[in-house]
Amino acid sequence: MKALTPSAARICEHAVEHFAEHGYDGSSLSEIAALAGMRKASLYAHFANKDALFVCAFERALADETAYVEAGFGHEAAGREAPGHWHPLHLAERYAASANLRFVLRSAFLPPVPIRSIVTSGFEAYLERIRLGFCQALGDRHAWARSDGNKLELYGDAYLGIIDSLHVELLYAPPAVYARRAASLLKILDDSLQLAGQ
Repeated sequence: MKALTPSAARICEHAVEHFAEHGYDGSSLSEIAALAGMRKASLYAHFANKDALFVCAFERALADETAYVEAGFGHEAAGREAPGHWHPLHLAERYAASANLRFVLRSAFLPPVPIRSIVTSGFEAYLERIRLGFCQALGDRHAWARSDGNKLELYGDAYLGIIDSLHVELLYAPPAVYARRAASLLKILDDSLQLAGQ
């Protein structure tokens, strides 16, 4: 990710919030420029078009969310929480507080047609980081995960299924439904992990 000038970084920051709220089709470069305290013509000095701004903002939001996920797995390991719990238990709170996550998820579920491949590949890399973090957590906690790579991969993919389901709940369900679904899925995960070690 290339370094941005302070003005370009300010534009990106406001673009993330605007795209998170309005999506690609409903967004306005004029409104983003106004939020950043400049004229639309000045925005074009930093970004050639809407696609270029969207991609830059999306890449920066993904980088921020990936760092958050990595920190979460580190926090989980330090606190000795069950593998894979920290992220789902903090995801709703993060979604409410982070325009970056709201932008990333909205973009991933409704990718703009002109840049769909960029959005999709970026989001897949983000999910892969979550899967790898979970697999690492399993390997750190369970001997069977270190000795049975096939089973570890199976659980990593199943964990992504949990995360994908929770992403949908964040977008479409009220917080109470999210909390109930997260608790249920984590209970099933824990029960399954106990059986895997036997």
